[in-house]
Amino acid sequence: MKLEAPPPPPMPVIAPPVASRLPPIGFRNGPAVRAGLIAGISAFMLLILSGQLRLPAVTFLSLVAAGFWAVYLYERRTGERLSMLHGAHLGWISGIFGFGLTAIMLAALVAALSDPAVLDEMRQQLKGPAIGEAQIDQMVKVIHDPSLMLMSIVVTFLLFTVLPACGGALGAKLLDRDRRLP
Repeated sequence: MKLEAPPPPPMPVIAPPVASRLPPIGFRNGPAVRAGLIAGISAFMLLILSGQLRLPAVTFLSLVAAGFWAVYLYERRTGERLSMLHGAHLGWISGIFGFGLTAIMLAALVAALSDPAVLDEMRQQLKGPAIGEAQIDQMVKVIHDPSLMLMSIVVTFLLFTVLPACGGALGAKLLDRDRRLP
């Protein structure tokens, strides 16, 4: 009598990776655009508040926080984890929205200050211990000099895109780490 060897155990079935139902992070991804828009508007509002309170450190932190906030909103809404690269891209999108709002406000300010009466009124409102006459003259000089204005716009664009992108990458890394902790 010959004993037969037991049959080999069945091979485990490995499910293929689940493909994302959303397009990659970009302007064609609805949840990414909504998260970026909300974060960009939030950053813009924080910038206005930090300008009123004269807290320059808050300005930079609010831009970094915008990217982090965009990643948080996107991951919460979709349940998808983002890589650091995708987090940076989403942060960049939020920065583009924030820069767009800032550019619109800057254009309105330049248009308003082209009227000498409005300029004089602004000088009267800004005078005080916090802002001196020299600072007001410097702002007016930047507004009326096209090369200085262009340089200001370029610097603003870089700040509004690089800092939120860093915040988005940081957000993706930290939020992913939180999920892996037991």
